[in-house]
Amino acid sequence: MYAVVRMYEMAEDWDDTLLRQLTEDFVPTIERLAGFVSYHALQAGDRLFCSVTMFENRVGAAESSRLAAEYVQRHLADRFPTSPEITSGEVVASRTA
Repeated sequence: MYAVVRMYEMAEDWDDTLLRQLTEDFVPTIERLAGFVSYHALQAGDRLFCSVTMFENRVGAAESSRLAAEYVQRHLADRFPTSPEITSGEVVASRTA
């Protein structure tokens, strides 16, 4: 399993418009990628947006980063004016309820 964590500084506060863009437009795009497991978006602090995306394989995780960058550039550049911090790698320990 592979995870990608992206942390963005936001120019505006979180709102329903951003939530709608994520859930109705972006997430359906990446969930069609091979090996998709899950996507999570977090309000990580004042004007901090964090996403965690899980894939069964490295290829899907890498492709999700490419699609996220493309989506932000096309649709959310005003919201996320700087490049995100991106961390990715193999999940070495995990547990779910």
